Amino acid sequence: MEVSHTLDGYWVLSGWVQDYQDAQATMAEAKEQFIIANPLIDSAKVVVVNGEYKQALYQADTYESNDGLVRVIANGKTTYIHVT
Repeated sequence: MEVSHTLDGYWVLSGWVQDYQDAQATMAEAKEQFIIANPLIDSAKVVVVNGEYKQALYQADTYESNDGLVRVIANGKTTYIHVT
């Protein structure tokens, strides 16, 4: 299982369980155990995904790429990302 935290405060537990009925029970148990292990978080903001969860960090307004260095401008802030 992988754990992701979204910008709006949700905790996303994700992973692959092949059998559908096992997936429901496994994901419910994972959510319950996560909430027990982290009692200070809002349990209403814990969700489970049977599969891969990919989250965009932010939506870029503009971007430029030059020799493996990407300049991203989003929400008025500039970030440089080195891509190998």
